[in-house]
Amino acid sequence: MASLFQSKPIGDVVTNISKSFGIPQNLVYPVKNYTKELTLDTGVDILALLALRQMLFCAEDHIDNAQMRGAMSAMAVGGGDHENASESA
Repeated sequence: MASLFQSKPIGDVVTNISKSFGIPQNLVYPVKNYTKELTLDTGVDILALLALRQMLFCAEDHIDNAQMRGAMSAMAVGGGDHENASESA
């Protein structure tokens, strides 16, 4: 964490967010707002893209888990016999 943040205030914000929401610091992704910048910075772009990639990974995991829970509950309700249940419907 310390090697990523050269700015102590940003590191402090990450620590505060981590404590406030109860999530690990390595899951807090600070992203710089570019609205008033005239030029782009590759280092900032890379951090923003890494944050986006991690968000997409988390979203994919959430969808996979939701689908698995749905399948498990369908098996519990239907007795686990999906073929016969779909044919009789």
